[in-house]
Amino acid sequence: MERSGTGGGIVKLAVVGINHRTAPLEVLEQLAVVGTDLEGADKRLAARTGQAVVLHTCNRTEFYTIAEDTQNAEEAVSEFLEEKYGILYASLAPYVYSYFHTDAVNHLFRVTCSLDSMILGESEVLGQVREAFGAAVAAKSASTPITRVFHQALRVGKRARHETAIGQNALSVSYAFVELAKRTLGDITGARALVVGAGEAGKLASVALRNVGVEHLTVMNRTHERATELAVELDGAHVLPLDDLQVALGDSDIVIACTGSPDYMITEDAVSRAIVDRAGRPLFLLDVAVPRDVDPAIKDLESVYLADINDLDAVADVNRQRREQEVEHVELIIEEEVRKFQSWWDGLRIIPTLADLRRQSESLRERELARTLKRLQHLSPADQDIITSLSNSLVNKLLHNPVTRLKGEGNPADIQSLRWLFRLDGDVVDNSDDTLPEQV
Repeated sequence: MERSGTGGGIVKLAVVGINHRTAPLEVLEQLAVVGTDLEGADKRLAARTGQAVVLHTCNRTEFYTIAEDTQNAEEAVSEFLEEKYGILYASLAPYVYSYFHTDAVNHLFRVTCSLDSMILGESEVLGQVREAFGAAVAAKSASTPITRVFHQALRVGKRARHETAIGQNALSVSYAFVELAKRTLGDITGARALVVGAGEAGKLASVALRNVGVEHLTVMNRTHERATELAVELDGAHVLPLDDLQVALGDSDIVIACTGSPDYMITEDAVSRAIVDRAGRPLFLLDVAVPRDVDPAIKDLESVYLADINDLDAVADVNRQRREQEVEHVELIIEEEVRKFQSWWDGLRIIPTLADLRRQSESLRERELARTLKRLQHLSPADQDIITSLSNSLVNKLLHNPVTRLKGEGNPADIQSLRWLFRLDGDVVDNSDDTLPEQV
């Protein structure tokens, strides 16, 4: 429900974030640490704001909370980042965006529908939003209105995929990287591929390689058991311990790195030694991770090609052109759902207002009925019941039209006017006295 913030204003949904559109990879990497403990981040931010959901992906970090305005939200996020992670907000400020209330709702809906993704139509973001919300639920850092908004956002994302073709044959980020490898190397069906990292990104990358015909696939992971599980799922992939990375680099034509390690997993020195015996055979490295797994200095080595998320623009543009006509259809769904949210939000204010109006009316009815019956004690109990019934009927009929109109068409201005007219936010002025006129 609505409640007042520390400044006395009404708190509403707010989001503060950075993504691939507003910030370079070097800045996105600064916030990668947030994704290592979503529950902890949720709890710490909620301690400042009351509620929080932290969304972190390879190309965005967003903080959903409640605040009186965007400035209030940014101040809370700034203090949270500096206190928990030692990150100075001033270094992020030029790249930050923030939205408030229905603008924040609209933004979240666009995110879940993948309209704000690097790869338009990709489906991974829906799972990432669900994971972020799940972490907030586990951390007990979210309640109304945030829980309502996120439940609705997940439904909107599903609607977009079921009712439009925005996700039809869409690329994922991993598929986009494989497409980039094909553009650089040509036919890669006979290539030897190495995937370093067996998490969700590694799995998607491996499936993408299989789907384009790559048969010789090797998987590495910090946890050997997880690499083995993925190899079994891929039916025939090889597994090597991470200690054999140097050898594996020398044997591979395509390397996809997606561990999310805080340090470089693949260094310039390791690649320099790996290419000695390759006789100029090209090596293509795809760095899917944020923070990056591959030392950018590798780009300067001969016959070595390195791509990270900064290099996906060309593939993303072609993908976007194919789906541009579906964007309008998705935006219509989003507009409809934002209106639903606004109606629900307005209802939060209508319900207590109607309850206050009914409570005030009943209090006045009971008081005036008691005064009247005190003067009419000569009436029989049956006659007194008739007067009581009349008073109930009059109150119900007088309230029927305003209650019906407010429920069906009421807006915040109407609600505010009603609260002012009936003094619902203060004491009711009693202009009556204890005597009845001799004649009415």
